Amino acid sequence: MKPMLMSDVGWCKAMKDVFAQHGLDADALFAEAGIDVGDIDVSDLGELTDAFSRAWELAVAKTGNPAIGLTQPTHPLASLGVLSHVVLAASDVRSALQSIARFTHLASPTAAVDLKFEGDRCQITLQISPGRRPVAPQRYDFLGVTCVHGLHWVTGRTVKPLVFHHPGPEPANPERWREVFGCPVIFNAPSCMFELPVSELAMPIPTADPTVSDLCERIAAQIAEQQGGSVSTRVRQVLLKHLSKGDPRRETVASTLCMSERTLQRRLTEEGTSFAELVDEVRRAAAERYFAHGDFSPTEITFALGFSDPSNFYRACKRWFGRSPSTMRCST
Repeated sequence: MKPMLMSDVGWCKAMKDVFAQHGLDADALFAEAGIDVGDIDVSDLGELTDAFSRAWELAVAKTGNPAIGLTQPTHPLASLGVLSHVVLAASDVRSALQSIARFTHLASPTAAVDLKFEGDRCQITLQISPGRRPVAPQRYDFLGVTCVHGLHWVTGRTVKPLVFHHPGPEPANPERWREVFGCPVIFNAPSCMFELPVSELAMPIPTADPTVSDLCERIAAQIAEQQGGSVSTRVRQVLLKHLSKGDPRRETVASTLCMSERTLQRRLTEEGTSFAELVDEVRRAAAERYFAHGDFSPTEITFALGFSDPSNFYRACKRWFGRSPSTMRCST
């Protein structure tokens, strides 16, 4: 698996651009926040997302500007990295947003985009992976600004959301946020979400090219696979890390991957698998390793695989190998 480098993360480059606009030494600020400029270990998204929040908190402290997140990056599509080519070649806004939702992790491993349609409205949810500390509200500001101005940049038209739901606390001067987003802003919202008229999704993208679009989609999919970016691969990574903590819960894994349960289920279905199948697959492979090692009792393996009851492990073992845990252990 190819490691993800800081240079691969478009969102980091966009953040650095904004920090530089305010006279900050972006590299020094990142280092102070604990963001390694070398390989990024995306297996601990909680640690990484906390580092990103810390970077914004430091930027606010150094500039004295709590609205720094409303700063537009010099190039709105810089945050998308390789996805910028996919977006520019897309036929319309709907296709562009669907591609972004599919490959968001290539632009930022701690973010995800989900689309939902309610009547004549499209709800675009911008999710940030949870960490051990509250998410800095400037991250939601920056997500929103980049989204709105990115749509304007690729379509050549002003895109006015119906409403922006902001999870952060209401600032002292909320009118500034309403002016920037061009719509009502609801603070202390349960999620970060734009609502757009469905009719806006049909807006054509002037640089659309079906041939280039297909090529860019294939390249993005290849890069995602190289970086372990398929959802099923990422689920396996999370399961391997947390299996011994108990029976894996889909909502917990979805939250770790910065997705809703609905999104996780849909993405896995698109990849021809399911959460239950992946749990079973990871448990079976781990059981084979434990049995091959020979130093673990059936009870120890039971709990290492996240089973709450030895009888459940017994039934799984019979289904996997046609033999009981005790006979499997004796044969190794």
